[in-house]
Amino acid sequence: MRNVHSFQPRTWFAPGSILVLLVFALAACGSNTSGGTTTTTGAGSTPAATPPATARVNGCPGTVVTTVPSPAKIVLKQSDSNATITARVGDVVEIDLPFGQAWTGPTASQGELQLQGPAGYAVTASQMCVWRFTAQGTGTTQVDFYGKAICQKGRMCPLYIMRIPYTIVVK
Repeated sequence: MRNVHSFQPRTWFAPGSILVLLVFALAACGSNTSGGTTTTTGAGSTPAATPPATARVNGCPGTVVTTVPSPAKIVLKQSDSNATITARVGDVVEIDLPFGQAWTGPTASQGELQLQGPAGYAVTASQMCVWRFTAQGTGTTQVDFYGKAICQKGRMCPLYIMRIPYTIVVK
């Protein structure tokens, strides 16, 4: 006589494996707020900064500035993406992205745009993550930024990545 309720170990292998992977994925969800201590002070347009751990809470990849540089000639917001922006050689182009997303962006110069450091610094007064570039030569450059959810360790987190592109023509 055949036992209908016998245990079949093979039937639990696939669901069990998926469950284990899901547990590891959820355990890994969160933000890493540790980072090196970087403090820069300099003349001109380089802002003074504090350690990056505070900035990561706001979503900025760089440090929190204590001294904001002089105003840029061109300031772009998230709503200015997907449009062509015209600048002149020597113009400072600033891209401001709001707190609340984990932002990533260029960490080096892009085409005709020379990156001013620190890249992606946080300005708490305006609640923005800031990237600044100086237009060095004529031509067209596309600069891409990506935002995703700021995840807290041990909590469910939405999975998305949004792309924010800017096309800058330097004349």
